[in-house]
Amino acid sequence: PGFTAPTVAARQLATLDQFTGGRVAVHIITGGADDEMAKDGDHLTKNERYARASEYLDIVRQEWTSEKPFDYKGDYYNVVQAFGAVKPHQKPQIPVYFGGSSDAAIPVAGKHADIFALWGETQAQVAETIARVRHAAAKHGRQVRFSLSLRPRSEERRVGKECLRLC
Repeated sequence: PGFTAPTVAARQLATLDQFTGGRVAVHIITGGADDEMAKDGDHLTKNERYARASEYLDIVRQEWTSEKPFDYKGDYYNVVQAFGAVKPHQKPQIPVYFGGSSDAAIPVAGKHADIFALWGETQAQVAETIARVRHAAAKHGRQVRFSLSLRPRSEERRVGKECLRLC
């Protein structure tokens, strides 16, 4: 969200999903720190980016499922007579991954995530986030699946001309 129009992204993803026979999923990322986003010209706050992401996904899902042109007017997007003739191979739509544990992220996840992406946090933090997302999803009559990614890190230290890898 913010770099590719939602209608364009929806059509690109639907086309790719058709070409791959339904093997596409999309992970919606709202961005990192405000100063990192500003480097690419996005000057919204983190909370505003989550609000924009919700509108973005409203439009993407309508583009994937609408049988006729539709209008959408929000705070961040205003589309008129949007319509994608190519629909995803997957029904009802392409799975949406979403993450973020801030107070602004959880309601968006509850409304839109098919799979909520968790990082390798403590067991207590993961349990708390899962409970918050499930509660937010229940408000929309939805159930969300969860994905937990763990990324072991290695550190490198230079010792003379050789690199010592500590795992």
